[in-house]
Amino acid sequence: MRLSISMFRLPVVAVLLWLAACTSTATVVSNPNGPTISQARAEAYNGPKYRIAISAFDYAAAGRSGIGGGMADMLADALVNTNRFIVLEREHLNEVTQEQDLANSGRFRKDTAAPIGQLEGAQLLIRGTVTAFEEHCSGGSIIIYSGNQACVTINLRILDAASGRVVNATTVNGTSASNSVGIIFTPGTLPVGLGAYSKTPMEQAIRNCIETAVNYIVSNKLG
Repeated sequence: MRLSISMFRLPVVAVLLWLAACTSTATVVSNPNGPTISQARAEAYNGPKYRIAISAFDYAAAGRSGIGGGMADMLADALVNTNRFIVLEREHLNEVTQEQDLANSGRFRKDTAAPIGQLEGAQLLIRGTVTAFEEHCSGGSIIIYSGNQACVTINLRILDAASGRVVNATTVNGTSASNSVGIIFTPGTLPVGLGAYSKTPMEQAIRNCIETAVNYIVSNKLG
């Protein structure tokens, strides 16, 4: 989009606001031309569902424990809601195995006991790193400064469980600039670790980031 000569006569703040209005609220850096979230949601799907497991995202910052786990939980829930993946529990798998061990201890009715040896293996593994988590973001080529704008960036790697190969990698950005998304794949309250950001610009940035990541995974035929 070109700036007309007359626009340069506007105050600097007005120009920045105009640019911010033209900026995408959530983008996949490595593939900005994929289908929209609503298009991916509406697409008919009858193909095979990959078995997929998600690890807690890496994120280390003082006073912000639980953010990595919360982001991974939201991504898992969102992938389930697409109805295109079989999402396997990994972070709390010990609770499943403990229940199986207890149920098969001889103290429970055999017809109600969860059988041992039927856990499913994952075909794809998702690892993530939260590289930016800013309640007041201020820079970057795709982000225009706003006092109330929050920004979240995650790096994703998708690994083939059989070979250990990285089959896909991308960076996803989400901001709070718009309320137009954030309710398709990620409804409900924020999980433990992110609850402090409920009803703030950061919540919208988180939801935009997660939904854009899901849209990227779906559009790249991984499920």
